[in-house]
Amino acid sequence: MLLPEVHVDEPVTISVAADLLGVTVDTIRYYEKEGITPAPDRGPDGWRRYDTAALSWLAGTVMLRGTGMSVHEMREYAAAYRAGADDAERLALLEQHHATVLERQAEVQRHLAALERKIAAYRQAVASGGPEATSAR
Repeated sequence: MLLPEVHVDEPVTISVAADLLGVTVDTIRYYEKEGITPAPDRGPDGWRRYDTAALSWLAGTVMLRGTGMSVHEMREYAAAYRAGADDAERLALLEQHHATVLERQAEVQRHLAALERKIAAYRQAVASGGPEATSAR
């Protein structure tokens, strides 16, 4: 994945990786178990060690999940990458998800506008101290 990138000078443990990415250790393990992110190298002590490349992949996964991409879709994207899908194929997957995100964003904007109208009605009712507070529901 290209972005976002997290740079480290030396490979870090899973707990440090989790802190850098703002996720839990269990989340990272889950993404690895599901085949969404490749398993990192392990140090002589047997512990996972995350270098910049592994962290970049994880950061991209966190970003995709943050946009609402399902685990199934993330698995599909990762599988396409591992299978050697060309840039056009991966672009198509991301553009499809982008369209879905834009649709959800428009829906959230509609709900936000309704919420703001409701808040304005309650503020007006509270400011006037009148019985219309019950009609603001």
